[in-house]
Amino acid sequence: MPYLTVYTNVDFGNSKELVEDSAKLISSTLSKPINYVVTNFIYNPNMSFGGSVSEKGALVELLSIGLGDKDRLVADITSFLAKNLDIKNTQNINISLNNAPASQVASGGYTFG
Repeated sequence: MPYLTVYTNVDFGNSKELVEDSAKLISSTLSKPINYVVTNFIYNPNMSFGGSVSEKGALVELLSIGLGDKDRLVADITSFLAKNLDIKNTQNINISLNNAPASQVASGGYTFG
């Protein structure tokens, strides 16, 4: 059950395509069924990166049961966000990974382990 939350100071509008494409990316990269993937993009114009709100950036949280190749995962997410949110300085894309035990993740009223 991967959960992806992206906080950004980039106004992406009402982009269903962005949310759906990020779900496909996470599903593919983690080899998880897309019907378990949850993605959420949150716009906050008051976020600062490098001490400035004019710098575009994103703070990303990803929780999943198993993360696989973390270097590939981080590279894929960074590339996706840089392209889709027009973030030129990828140092402003910060990612927190959480590899959760199946017993701590639930869906439909039941844990996965």
